Amino acid sequence: MKILFKLLLITLLSIQPLMAWGNTGHRIVGKVAEQYITKNAELQIKRILGHSDLSRVSTWADEIKSDPNWKHAWDWHFCTIPDNENYISGKYTGDAIEKMNDFIATLKNKKSSKEEKEIALKFMIHLVGDLHQPLHVGRKNDKGGNDIKIKWFGEETNLHSIWDTKLIQHQNLSYTEYTDYLLLDIDYSDIRKWQGHSTMDYIRESKALRTQCYDFSGNSLKWEYFYKNKDLLELRLVQGGIRLSGELNRIFK
Repeated sequence: MKILFKLLLITLLSIQPLMAWGNTGHRIVGKVAEQYITKNAELQIKRILGHSDLSRVSTWADEIKSDPNWKHAWDWHFCTIPDNENYISGKYTGDAIEKMNDFIATLKNKKSSKEEKEIALKFMIHLVGDLHQPLHVGRKNDKGGNDIKIKWFGEETNLHSIWDTKLIQHQNLSYTEYTDYLLLDIDYSDIRKWQGHSTMDYIRESKALRTQCYDFSGNSLKWEYFYKNKDLLELRLVQGGIRLSGELNRIFK
């Protein structure tokens, strides 16, 4: 029994770094988006999901990773663009861009079944969040920071996990509390601009911004790294939510 428990624990720990933003981050993105979707988008989302709570379904695409039937979808959560290259479809691992386009097409297609639309919508809500986490647009050589072992306030982890979960958890806020906090400082002049951006716009941003994620020395990160990256973290969470609302408003216009 102890051996089985240890094997299960090892499996869970090995999966964790692949879960972008973590549950709290994805729910923040979903909750922000809810504030800016149109009434028509909200109505059509309710027809597909049975409700319009985007935060509730934002983590589904990570939750199904434990299902062998969805093993083929692991590469849908990221893309790979080396520093001195532009994105070329199929050249490296990571199918997030192609799948985003597929899901948007499914949602726009009047012939798509309700089940097809539900899966597409759940994945799309999740992937917009994923692609705003800078390390989900990976450099190729270190698996989006997963191979860079780091101590976070003394805890053994890796760089990718710090950006997925540790920076967010360090605030010690629920996703609703964090969302309310982030929306206090929203600049309304940015909303319309961000809502108009495409998938490739925020992928190019993540590629440029990931440089800051790697800007540290040594292998032990604490307060200095947290305060240096807090603003970037929160910007990407808010942008993810507002851009998700823009995508949904265009689909369900």
